[in-house]
Amino acid sequence: MSGRQPAADDGGQARLRRAARAVLPAPGQHRLLAVSWLVKTVGSGLYLPTSTLYFTRVAGLPVPQVATGLTVAGIVALAGAVPLGGLADRFGPRRVYAALLAVQFTVMAALVLVRGFPLFLGLITLFLLAEQGSTAARGALVATVGEGAERIRLRAYLRVVTNVGITVGAGLAALAIQADSRTAYTTLLLCTALTYLGAAVPLRGLPRDAVAGARAERGASAWSVLRDGRYVAVTAVCGVLSLQAPVLSFAVPVWVVDHTSAPPVLVSAVVVVNTVLVVLFQIRASRGAEDDTRAARLCRRAGLALLLACGVMAFTAAPPAWPAAGLLLLFAALLTLGELWLSAGSFGLSFSLAPDGAHGQYQGFFSLGRGAATAVAPWLLAVLCLGDDTGRGWILLGTVFAVAGLLAPLTVRRPAPPDTRRPAEAS
Repeated sequence: MSGRQPAADDGGQARLRRAARAVLPAPGQHRLLAVSWLVKTVGSGLYLPTSTLYFTRVAGLPVPQVATGLTVAGIVALAGAVPLGGLADRFGPRRVYAALLAVQFTVMAALVLVRGFPLFLGLITLFLLAEQGSTAARGALVATVGEGAERIRLRAYLRVVTNVGITVGAGLAALAIQADSRTAYTTLLLCTALTYLGAAVPLRGLPRDAVAGARAERGASAWSVLRDGRYVAVTAVCGVLSLQAPVLSFAVPVWVVDHTSAPPVLVSAVVVVNTVLVVLFQIRASRGAEDDTRAARLCRRAGLALLLACGVMAFTAAPPAWPAAGLLLLFAALLTLGELWLSAGSFGLSFSLAPDGAHGQYQGFFSLGRGAATAVAPWLLAVLCLGDDTGRGWILLGTVFAVAGLLAPLTVRRPAPPDTRRPAEAS
């Protein structure tokens, strides 16, 4: 008996190792980047549920001032996406990303000093500028450590990591919310600041030649993306489709509580369904997205799935509690299906349509699509979907999603400007 047990244990350990290899990125650059991503997204999970509470309860700012400051800072930050992405092309994405993480650490720590609107506005604008730039630099860094299908798989895995990290951070943030004290919120803010330093540490393990090759070619325009009509069109289409994220975070809670008879706990249930499905299926949904045509078709599928989701949501106001709950769970599944396909398609197109040496600039521009959608979403969804119980607004929103999805395959057929074509296209 004692002689056979180790063999069984060894077999179990071998199965665990094989399972880990099937799920985790390969050791080396990919795994280091995933660890950095995880630490940073845990920080996001800590910050997002508690930031407004800190600014109002500890810093003493009125809610309208916090909302105004975040809106103004968010709009200003959009202007930094392309220039900061260009810095990643010029100096290397690892170096620029690490520098921006250091800026975010410093600014986040300084937020504990906020007691008035001017300092809040200045610091939050600087923080969101750095966040916008780090998004572009991160995208360029992914482009330098992988190619083709490998790059798309890595980006899909990092999206899974994002969901896990935010979930862990949000769970920890619940402790501060439960304590509801100045000490708890301040401690959480400082812990969030430390995650930016923590995210920079694994980057030191990336070899220097992994970033040196990402420098822009001499003489390349810092704004060449604006001459690439195909990339601009893809950014616009994916930006419209990315409205599905504010639907989940902004519209669903209000709609469930104010417009349906479903138990309020369904708000959390919808989020849980979304998170679990993304973690389980994002990598699988991204297979083949390195091909432009397939990636565009995935965006088309996303638009149609989001149309179905909005169609289901339109009928949730009338039924009694439990039928409404069932419809909401069906909505969650369809919305997540659209999100999976959109994420995969947008990953593929944002990388494959960008020329080598300009990924920072192009990723920065691509982030503007989602940034603009996030900026207009509260107003748009409030007017379109939350104004009455008829559900007509949801049908109209779904139609917008479907049209955007159907346009996706047409956008990739447009020729790229000669100075941005990849070798295969130029020949």
